[in-house]
Amino acid sequence: MKVVFHTDNIDQTFYRQMIHVYLGELGLANPDTFKRWKKVVKSWTIHIYPASDWDGIDGRSGNTGTLNPMIPHGVTGEGIVKCYVIDVDDKGLTSLQNFSAILHEVAHMYLIGVMRGIRGTFRNNDLSGNKKGSQANVSTQEVHDRQMEGKMYQIKAHINVGSWWNRKWVRYSCIAIDFRDFLRVN
Repeated sequence: MKVVFHTDNIDQTFYRQMIHVYLGELGLANPDTFKRWKKVVKSWTIHIYPASDWDGIDGRSGNTGTLNPMIPHGVTGEGIVKCYVIDVDDKGLTSLQNFSAILHEVAHMYLIGVMRGIRGTFRNNDLSGNKKGSQANVSTQEVHDRQMEGKMYQIKAHINVGSWWNRKWVRYSCIAIDFRDFLRVN
């Protein structure tokens, strides 16, 4: 999996590490699905752009109106993830907002990789306009249902941050969609 940054300010090492921490935790939930993920992971690329680069074409506005281009968000397609983030070197609130969007898209990516073609039924109306009772790929349905149900968890990690000549380890935590229980039974 490649992570390509089109940003000027965010700490690329920090962002890569948090993506890998989340993927590692998903892998621990079900080692068998992680083996399937490892077979397809090389075909994926995550692109991280400044939110100001969003052209309004890559996503659906859903039932909440149009997306504000300054709010972190993303779109996942076949083999590609596009995330639009606030391009600031920050390890606080801004990075929490950015990781909320990035890890949401990573959740879609992971489920596409391990459960391709499996359909699910929405348990809730979601913010993208999907309605309760309608069907979609599990990679969309499960992520969006869990987001609407508030099924999130705190990822805690020690991350290496700073410039290459002055790196230090810091504790960091962010919030991600929790579908580890779903992986354990599938």
